[in-house]
Amino acid sequence: MRDWLLVTGVALIACASPVLAADTANAVATPLKAPDCIMDPQRSFFAENTQPAEPPHPTLPIGRYYQIVRFLGNDSISAPADFDFGHFPASYPWPPARGLAVTGLAVPEPRFLWQRAAHPDATVDTSSGFQLHCYDAGSFINSWTFAPRAIDRAGPHSIYGYSFDAARSPPIYDDNAQTDFVLQASVEIPWFAAWPAPGAPPDAVLVGQVSLFAYLRDRNSGKTFALLFAIFDNRYSPDPTYPAFVAHDAATPFASMPISAGTRYATRSPYSSAFTGDTWTGLRFFRAQVSQPDFRRVLADINAYCQAHRTERYCPAVAPDGSAYSLAVTDYEITDFGVLHEIFGGGPAGNISMGVHVYDLGAWNLR
Repeated sequence: MRDWLLVTGVALIACASPVLAADTANAVATPLKAPDCIMDPQRSFFAENTQPAEPPHPTLPIGRYYQIVRFLGNDSISAPADFDFGHFPASYPWPPARGLAVTGLAVPEPRFLWQRAAHPDATVDTSSGFQLHCYDAGSFINSWTFAPRAIDRAGPHSIYGYSFDAARSPPIYDDNAQTDFVLQASVEIPWFAAWPAPGAPPDAVLVGQVSLFAYLRDRNSGKTFALLFAIFDNRYSPDPTYPAFVAHDAATPFASMPISAGTRYATRSPYSSAFTGDTWTGLRFFRAQVSQPDFRRVLADINAYCQAHRTERYCPAVAPDGSAYSLAVTDYEITDFGVLHEIFGGGPAGNISMGVHVYDLGAWNLR
């Protein structure tokens, strides 16, 4: 069954300040982009392996849900694959893994219609694997199976997401002060394993991350920045929290925060699961809800970051007050959103094997 929490407008817990945010006891949900059922995945798999000097639009402006795989090699999605990337086979050579979930997503037969890998006879030991079926996406990244490379402020990753046509990018807020911006999806991360390189220093950490994200564009200047809502990071087990912060990924500034209570830039919905550093089996629902006061804090901190880093892309001032980005929340539209699955530290530093399943991804307004 699909998650209809937003679609049906189910009553939520009231916010403490309904004048400044959606009245979540009686909120009405409006889709900026509701989930779509992909039944022709051939048009929705993409690979990219070159990091251009001038970063492009953050994802693909194609007007449909898609999965893009970056920096895993030119053959990363070159072949339909029939192996079940949802689970380790019952005959797997290492007995403790037999039957365990990899991505947790079991696509219908014939599986090769819904899966892509480096070659047709791929397995979890010889390839990464990627899945799309209806409202579900699976991502298995295995750094043992592709050559390591230097990537500026990024790691090998996949994105399950949606990009709006530039002429149809919707505003994230209107003139109603109670309008909130919402991203949500259900996610499971059943498999994560890391092997440090022999002789690696004790503080060497191999990292796997999963986040909800959105790219937002200032309609006055055309500049974008990103919001990143962390769902999983293996470094934060058993202490699943970190302070919200602003940084830059060479393409655009971004504000990062965990989906947890008390974060600076968003409200964790009472229905949402919380950020963690531990794996789990079975889908959990995650929702990040950004009120207009939350978003103003994002704008203030991104402008403060840019004031101290004027040479970074998009950080030069455009307003007489020195701001790099507009201070008006109604000046922003969403260009892209999705779920990012990224690893850091594979190759010479060691290797990572990690599986993720995403279901029912969407972007919404609550009023």
